[in-house]
Formats: sequence, C-alpha cells, structure tokens
Amino acid sequence: MSDDPEPDRVTPVPGQPKPRSVEAAGVQMQGVVKSAQRVLELFEFFAEHRRPLAVSDVVRGLGYPQSSASMLLKSLTKLGYLDYDRHARLFVPTLRVAFLGGWVHDQLFSQSSLSRMVDELHAVSGNTVILGMQNETYVQYIHLLQSPHSKLKWYIKPGSLRPLARASVGKILLSRQRDVDVLYLLRRINAEELEPRHRIEPGELLRQLDEIRRLGYAYSEGTVTPEAGVIAVELPTPPSQPPMAIGIGGPIETLRRERERYLQLLDESLRPYRSPGDNVVRPDRARWPT
Repeated sequence: MSDDPEPDRVTPVPGQPKPRSVEAAGVQMQGVVKSAQRVLELFEFFAEHRRPLAVSDVVRGLGYPQSSASMLLKSLTKLGYLDYDRHARLFVPTLRVAFLGGWVHDQLFSQSSLSRMVDELHAVSGNTVILGMQNETYVQYIHLLQSPHSKLKWYIKPGSLRPLARASVGKILLSRQRDVDVLYLLRRINAEELEPRHRIEPGELLRQLDEIRRLGYAYSEGTVTPEAGVIAVELPTPPSQPPMAIGIGGPIETLRRERERYLQLLDESLRPYRSPGDNVVRPDRARWPT
C-alpha cells in the first residue's frame, strides 16, 4: 500500500544525459500550464523507462527541483495514479493511468483488454461496474461505468473514496490481507470515523472476511449508498500492481434477483486473467445473508 514518500538525496552522476523536459531545456511553451506539463512529462518519462522510478530519477531525468518532484509524485500517489513502495522508495504508475487513454487504443487495435472487459460486463449486466484499489484507509474507485437507465439517482465520480471496511470492493481487498494487518488498519479507520454508529467491531469484520475468503466474493446492501448494493470479487493483477477488485452495483432489489447471474458474469469475465490456484467465485457454497 502506498505511504507518503520520503525525499531522496540527489547525487550527480558522471555522464548523465541532460534533463529531457522542455522546461529544463529553458523553453517555456506559450499558453501551457506548467503543472499540467509536468504531469504529462512525468508519465511520458515512466513510459520511456518502463520501470519503477525514484524521486532522484525524476529530478535527474526531467530537471525538476527536488521539492517539486517530490510533491508531484506524492500528489499523484494520493490520487491513485502512482503506487509507492516505501521500502524500495520507488514509484510506479497504477492501472488507473492505463484507463485514461485505454479506450482510444481499444477502439483502434485491441479485441481483448481489461477496459473492453469492463465495457462488456457493463453492457451485459445493465448496471454500474466498479474497479477499486486501496488508498490508505479507503477504497478508491479508479474506473467505473455507470448505467444512465438506473432507477437510482446516484452518480459516483471516478476517483471517489469509499470506506475500506464497509464497501464490498474494499472488503475484497481487506480479505487478501493478514488479520493482524486488518486490525491495524481498522484501528485507524475507527479512530478517523466521526460517526460512532459507523465504527466497526473487529470480531465482526474478521468474521465477514473469513466468509468472503470462503465464498470468493463480497456482497453489501445500503452500507454506503441507501437503496444501492454492490457485489464484488478480486481482480487478478500482476505483482507490479497494487491489488484490485471489481464489482457490479445497482438497486438492492436487482442485486437480490440477479446475484447468481452477476456472479457467473464476473467469474466468466475474469477467467482469462486468472492463474491456476487463484480464488474463484463459489456461489453454490452458501447464500450471502440479506
């Protein structure tokens, strides 16, 4: 999980190429906002190197002041576009970046991709499809498709944060962690929660996570948005990426009626992305309590 990055010390490297950014070259493009330029240059820099990078790599490669590079990387980490390994002190783009322009690529070239899978799942289910990953004590919805014909008058902004231990997508992410780590996070979550009625009892959460691990999915009704629910499963991700989960959300009565069909849709959609031994949905094991 991402933690606040610590600044690196930058030491000159003999033979290091000159910074490649337009700004560092002393050219200020007219009509261009500097902060926007830096964000795009940074992602192009990651695309060029195709590996995790340290603050010092960005400073040397793009010629930014160290304080500016650190703040830019930290901000993009907070927003969920970068993931930070505090042990290695390295940053890497998340899948949220890929979704920004993935739809353009898919229209031109790809017949099989994660974004296309989300599109198809949205079309077949007729409801909202959500991709989420952990962002500190929250789950962040990094990509979603919403149904314009939903009976619910709700709109979820991409990048929205939801309570990690209450949302179904968040519980899937917690279910992958050790109980001791879950309890540590829960202490933080409860300490930050202003509403006493929303604080979560540790034993009850651990019981729910055990059930999720057994069934392979999480289900919730009205825990974040009244009259709405979400059914979620783990999304297989490469080791270089933070864990993610995918869910279908909609009116509670629809989820109750279509739950087994939605589970089958999720299972079939994710099958190409799974490795042998990955956890799978088991709707036949038990009915989730309503």
